[in-house]
Amino acid sequence: MIQKNRPQHKQQGFTLLEMLLAFSMVSLLFLALFSSFHTVSRSWEAAEKRIEKTEDMRLITWWLRRQLQQMLVLRITGEQNGGASTVYAFEGEDDRVRFAAPLQPFQDKGGVYLIELFVGKGGGGKTLEMRYAPYRPDLSWEDAFDGIEPVLVYEGFKKVKFEYLVAENIDEEPEWVDEWLEQPTYPLLLKITLETSNKEVWPDTIIDLQQVDEYLNVNAAQKNNRARHHLVPR
Repeated sequence: MIQKNRPQHKQQGFTLLEMLLAFSMVSLLFLALFSSFHTVSRSWEAAEKRIEKTEDMRLITWWLRRQLQQMLVLRITGEQNGGASTVYAFEGEDDRVRFAAPLQPFQDKGGVYLIELFVGKGGGGKTLEMRYAPYRPDLSWEDAFDGIEPVLVYEGFKKVKFEYLVAENIDEEPEWVDEWLEQPTYPLLLKITLETSNKEVWPDTIIDLQQVDEYLNVNAAQKNNRARHHLVPR
Protein backbone atom coordinates (compact mmCIF):
# COMPACT_ATOMS: atom_id res chain seq x y z
CA MET A 1 0.00 0.00 0.00
CA ILE A 2 1.37 3.26 -1.05
CA GLN A 3 1.23 6.04 1.61
CA LYS A 4 0.97 9.56 0.38
CA ASN A 5 3.38 12.06 1.92
CA ARG A 6 1.52 14.55 4.10
CA PRO A 7 2.51 18.15 3.58
CA GLN A 8 4.65 19.49 6.48
CA HIS A 9 3.91 23.09 7.59
CA LYS A 10 7.03 25.03 8.53
CA GLN A 11 6.78 27.79 11.20
CA GLN A 12 7.26 31.27 9.77
CA GLY A 13 7.80 34.51 11.80
CA PHE A 14 7.35 34.85 15.58
CA THR A 15 4.50 33.90 17.78
CA LEU A 16 2.65 36.54 19.77
CA LEU A 17 4.19 35.27 22.99
CA GLU A 18 7.73 35.59 21.61
CA MET A 19 7.06 39.12 20.43
CA LEU A 20 5.68 40.12 23.83
CA LEU A 21 8.74 38.66 25.53
CA ALA A 22 11.06 40.50 23.14
CA PHE A 23 9.27 43.82 23.68
CA SER A 24 9.44 43.32 27.46
CA MET A 25 13.17 42.64 27.36
CA VAL A 26 13.81 45.68 25.16
CA SER A 27 11.70 47.84 27.48
CA LEU A 28 13.67 46.64 30.52
CA LEU A 29 16.93 47.33 28.70
CA PHE A 30 15.87 50.89 27.82
CA LEU A 31 14.65 51.45 31.38
CA ALA A 32 18.02 50.34 32.78
CA LEU A 33 19.90 52.55 30.32
CA PHE A 34 17.69 55.55 31.10
CA SER A 35 18.17 55.07 34.85
CA SER A 36 21.94 54.89 34.37
CA PHE A 37 22.00 58.02 32.21
CA HIS A 38 19.77 59.85 34.71
CA THR A 39 22.05 58.90 37.62
CA VAL A 40 25.16 59.96 35.72
CA SER A 41 23.48 63.22 34.70
CA ARG A 42 22.49 64.05 38.28
CA SER A 43 25.98 63.22 39.53
CA TRP A 44 27.49 65.42 36.85
CA GLU A 45 25.17 68.32 37.70
CA ALA A 46 25.95 67.97 41.41
CA ALA A 47 29.69 67.97 40.67
CA GLU A 48 29.32 71.06 38.45
CA LYS A 49 27.35 72.89 41.14
CA ARG A 50 29.97 72.02 43.75
CA ILE A 51 32.76 73.25 41.47
CA GLU A 52 30.85 76.48 40.80
CA LYS A 53 30.24 76.96 44.54
CA THR A 54 33.91 76.40 45.30
CA GLU A 55 34.95 78.84 42.58
CA ASP A 56 32.45 81.41 43.86
CA MET A 57 33.84 81.11 47.39
CA ARG A 58 37.38 81.44 46.09
CA LEU A 59 36.45 84.63 44.23
CA ILE A 60 34.60 86.07 47.23
CA THR A 61 37.55 85.36 49.52
CA TRP A 62 39.96 86.91 47.02
CA TRP A 63 37.73 89.99 46.65
CA LEU A 64 37.36 90.47 50.41
CA ARG A 65 41.08 90.15 51.01
CA ARG A 66 41.95 92.53 48.18
CA GLN A 67 39.38 95.13 49.24
CA LEU A 68 40.26 95.08 52.93
CA GLN A 69 44.01 95.17 52.33
CA GLN A 70 43.54 98.60 50.76
CA MET A 71 42.10 100.02 53.97
CA LEU A 72 43.33 103.54 54.76
CA VAL A 73 43.93 105.16 58.14
CA LEU A 74 41.56 108.15 58.06
CA ARG A 75 39.31 110.04 60.44
CA ILE A 76 35.60 110.83 60.30
CA THR A 77 33.11 112.59 62.53
CA GLY A 78 31.85 110.49 65.41
CA GLU A 79 31.38 110.20 69.12
CA GLN A 80 33.99 109.23 71.65
CA ASN A 81 33.61 109.17 75.42
CA GLY A 82 30.07 110.52 75.08
CA GLY A 83 30.99 113.61 73.10
CA ALA A 84 31.38 114.63 69.47
CA SER A 85 34.87 114.30 68.05
CA THR A 86 36.79 112.81 65.19
CA VAL A 87 37.39 109.05 65.25
CA TYR A 88 39.30 106.66 63.08
CA ALA A 89 37.33 105.41 60.10
CA PHE A 90 37.06 101.84 61.32
CA GLU A 91 34.53 100.04 63.46
CA GLY A 92 32.99 96.61 63.51
CA GLU A 93 30.82 94.01 65.17
CA ASP A 94 30.41 90.30 64.56
CA ASP A 95 27.92 90.93 61.73
CA ARG A 96 29.38 94.05 60.07
CA VAL A 97 32.56 96.02 59.51
CA ARG A 98 33.07 99.63 58.35
CA PHE A 99 36.25 101.09 56.92
CA ALA A 100 37.65 103.58 54.40
CA ALA A 101 39.40 102.46 51.20
CA PRO A 102 39.45 102.89 47.43
CA LEU A 103 36.57 100.92 45.95
CA GLN A 104 37.74 98.30 43.46
CA PRO A 105 35.21 98.90 40.65
CA PHE A 106 36.03 102.62 40.73
CA GLN A 107 39.79 102.53 41.31
CA ASP A 108 40.53 103.89 37.84
CA LYS A 109 38.50 106.99 38.71
CA GLY A 110 40.36 107.51 41.97
CA GLY A 111 38.77 108.58 45.22
CA VAL A 112 38.24 107.06 48.66
CA TYR A 113 34.97 105.57 49.89
CA LEU A 114 33.44 104.72 53.22
CA ILE A 115 32.50 101.05 52.92
CA GLU A 116 30.26 98.86 55.05
CA LEU A 117 30.16 95.07 54.72
CA PHE A 118 27.30 93.50 56.65
CA VAL A 119 25.36 90.27 57.05
CA GLY A 120 21.78 90.17 55.80
CA LYS A 121 19.10 87.54 55.30
CA GLY A 122 17.93 86.04 52.02
CA GLY A 123 15.68 83.23 50.88
CA GLY A 124 18.58 80.78 50.69
CA GLY A 125 20.27 81.71 53.98
CA LYS A 126 22.48 84.60 55.03
CA THR A 127 23.81 87.17 52.59
CA LEU A 128 26.89 89.37 52.48
CA GLU A 129 25.95 92.89 51.41
CA MET A 130 27.78 96.19 50.97
CA ARG A 131 27.05 99.89 51.19
CA TYR A 132 29.47 102.57 50.08
CA ALA A 133 29.59 106.38 49.91
CA PRO A 134 32.29 108.92 48.98
CA TYR A 135 34.56 109.70 51.91
CA ARG A 136 33.91 113.01 53.65
CA PRO A 137 35.61 113.64 57.00
CA ASP A 138 32.81 115.96 58.13
CA LEU A 139 30.18 113.17 57.99
CA SER A 140 29.52 110.36 60.44
CA TRP A 141 28.89 106.78 59.34
CA GLU A 142 25.13 107.22 59.67
CA ASP A 143 25.10 110.48 57.71
CA ALA A 144 27.30 109.06 54.95
CA PHE A 145 25.14 105.92 54.50
CA ASP A 146 21.79 107.69 54.88
CA GLY A 147 19.59 106.67 51.95
CA ILE A 148 22.26 104.40 50.41
CA GLU A 149 20.81 101.11 49.12
CA PRO A 150 22.89 97.99 49.81
CA VAL A 151 24.48 95.96 47.04
CA LEU A 152 24.39 92.15 47.23
CA VAL A 153 27.89 90.67 47.27
CA TYR A 154 26.95 86.99 47.70
CA GLU A 155 24.12 84.88 49.11
CA GLY A 156 23.70 81.33 50.35
CA PHE A 157 25.85 81.50 53.48
CA LYS A 158 25.07 79.64 56.67
CA LYS A 159 27.54 81.71 58.67
CA VAL A 160 29.38 84.99 58.20
CA LYS A 161 31.30 86.39 61.14
CA PHE A 162 33.82 89.19 61.70
CA GLU A 163 36.34 89.09 64.58
CA TYR A 164 39.08 91.48 65.71
CA LEU A 165 42.44 90.73 67.30
CA VAL A 166 43.14 93.36 69.95
CA ALA A 167 45.24 94.00 73.04
CA GLU A 168 43.94 96.21 75.83
CA ASN A 169 47.48 97.30 76.64
CA ILE A 170 51.02 96.36 75.71
CA ASP A 171 51.39 94.01 78.70
CA GLU A 172 48.55 91.68 77.60
CA GLU A 173 48.53 89.04 74.91
CA PRO A 174 46.20 89.86 71.99
CA GLU A 175 42.81 88.13 71.89
CA TRP A 176 39.91 87.86 69.43
CA VAL A 177 36.81 89.92 70.22
CA ASP A 178 33.44 90.29 68.49
CA GLU A 179 33.25 94.09 68.33
CA TRP A 180 35.47 97.15 68.00
CA LEU A 181 33.51 100.38 68.50
CA GLU A 182 34.60 103.92 69.36
CA GLN A 183 38.20 102.86 69.89
CA PRO A 184 41.27 105.14 69.59
CA THR A 185 43.20 102.61 67.49
CA TYR A 186 42.73 99.99 64.80
CA PRO A 187 42.65 96.27 65.69
CA LEU A 188 45.78 94.28 64.95
CA LEU A 189 44.03 91.80 62.67
CA LEU A 190 40.60 91.27 61.14
CA LYS A 191 39.25 87.74 60.68
CA ILE A 192 36.31 86.74 58.47
CA THR A 193 34.71 83.31 58.90
CA LEU A 194 32.54 82.00 56.05
CA GLU A 195 30.42 78.85 55.96
CA THR A 196 28.16 77.91 53.06
CA SER A 197 24.59 76.62 53.34
CA ASN A 198 25.81 73.04 52.69
CA LYS A 199 27.96 73.31 55.86
CA GLU A 200 31.20 73.67 53.91
CA VAL A 201 33.59 75.73 56.05
CA TRP A 202 35.96 77.91 54.04
CA PRO A 203 39.41 78.81 55.46
CA ASP A 204 39.31 81.97 57.57
CA THR A 205 40.34 85.17 55.83
CA ILE A 206 42.78 87.08 58.06
CA ILE A 207 43.72 90.66 57.19
CA ASP A 208 46.74 92.47 58.63
CA LEU A 209 45.46 95.99 59.31
CA GLN A 210 47.44 99.19 59.13
CA GLN A 211 48.31 100.72 62.46
CA VAL A 212 48.33 104.24 63.85
CA ASP A 213 50.72 106.21 66.04
CA GLU A 214 49.32 104.86 69.30
CA TYR A 215 50.92 101.50 68.53
CA LEU A 216 54.33 102.87 67.64
CA ASN A 217 56.40 101.99 70.69
CA VAL A 218 58.90 99.20 71.06
CA ASN A 219 57.01 96.86 73.39
CA ALA A 220 53.74 97.13 71.49
CA ALA A 221 55.46 96.71 68.15
CA GLN A 222 57.15 93.53 69.38
CA LYS A 223 53.88 92.05 70.59
CA ASN A 224 52.08 93.00 67.39
CA ASN A 225 54.81 91.46 65.28
CA ARG A 226 54.63 88.22 67.27
CA ALA A 227 50.84 88.11 66.86
CA ARG A 228 51.04 88.64 63.11
CA HIS A 229 53.83 86.10 62.76
CA HIS A 230 51.70 83.35 64.32
CA LEU A 231 48.28 84.26 62.93
CA VAL A 232 48.71 85.75 59.47
CA PRO A 233 49.00 83.09 56.71
CA ARG A 234 52.23 83.33 54.73
